Amino acid sequence: MRTIAVLGAGNGGQALSAHLSLKGNDVRLYEHPAFAEKLEIIKEKGGIELHGAIEGFARLKASSDMEEVLKGAEIAYVVVPSFGQMPIMQEAIPYLEDGMKFVFIPGNFGSLEAAKLLKENGSTKDVLLCETDTLPYACRADAPGKVHVWGLKTGMSIAAFSASRTGELIRDIQDVFPIPLKAAKNVLNIAFSNLNMIVHCAAVLLNAGRIEGTNGDFRFYTDGITPAVGRLEELLDAERVKVGDAYGLGLVPAVEWIKSAYPLEGNSIYELLSKNPVYAKHGSDAPKTVKHRYVTEDVPNLLVPVVSFARVAGVDTPLIDSLINLLSAINGDNYREEGRNLSRLGLEGLSLEDISGMIS
Repeated sequence: MRTIAVLGAGNGGQALSAHLSLKGNDVRLYEHPAFAEKLEIIKEKGGIELHGAIEGFARLKASSDMEEVLKGAEIAYVVVPSFGQMPIMQEAIPYLEDGMKFVFIPGNFGSLEAAKLLKENGSTKDVLLCETDTLPYACRADAPGKVHVWGLKTGMSIAAFSASRTGELIRDIQDVFPIPLKAAKNVLNIAFSNLNMIVHCAAVLLNAGRIEGTNGDFRFYTDGITPAVGRLEELLDAERVKVGDAYGLGLVPAVEWIKSAYPLEGNSIYELLSKNPVYAKHGSDAPKTVKHRYVTEDVPNLLVPVVSFARVAGVDTPLIDSLINLLSAINGDNYREEGRNLSRLGLEGLSLEDISGMIS
């Protein structure tokens, strides 16, 4: 039995905490006091019910008291949207203990911003900051304390900040992670590998009329990824890979990654996503508004840092830049200023070589 904290009681946090509890671990689930109502039914029932690809009722402790959740925890999985990662870490700072591992799922460059936050707050605890490239599950909470897991990925990548400790990280947490973990080169490789930036953002933009006209009454991946949408996503993906090449990341193109994560056949994003049974069987799931987390999270926290790193490397990204500009204009937001630019990540003024050395 391992003592594990799961910070964030959304779909992914509930699924992960319940799954790890079913595997025999001492799991504590945390939600910020501002959203504590999510925990009431879980507390009342004494746990979380999973159905679908995973079946069972998992008993666990749920709390909005960060000290209670973190005390004695070996591993803390941070399963919240990017905008919630730093508020979670700010809450956690007084209760950090030497040897703790904080794993951001998915990372979206969160380990870099968290390192800056800990430094600014004078924390001296030996805490290892880590990132995964995605969530291990395709899932949705039918209600608080009841999660439908549609499927699990066959594997995913992880890296520690710094990369020299990734092997140690995997050896320590693989037995308490739901799917096989593969070492990535570094945390940049992890964040650049999150394909939400490619799939979500372009599909929302090109389906904007359909989203607003139907209030999201269509299957986002199955109906919304047409041949034309998939083609644009592949061109955006080529720019992502090109920026990664400048940093020596050796990124896997989206088509190859999707085929490795799911048992699918096809040679294009359109073929792979529109026919994916994990997404095709659960009805309408498209955003009801263009101002959805597929944009408000993925543009500022994935696309903005990608173009920021591109500028340092002297790589042009005209399509990604256009996508940021159009979605910023549509939503009336300045994602470049609000997002994880180099200043927010503590990297402003550094060269490509400086950045590469820092994360190695």
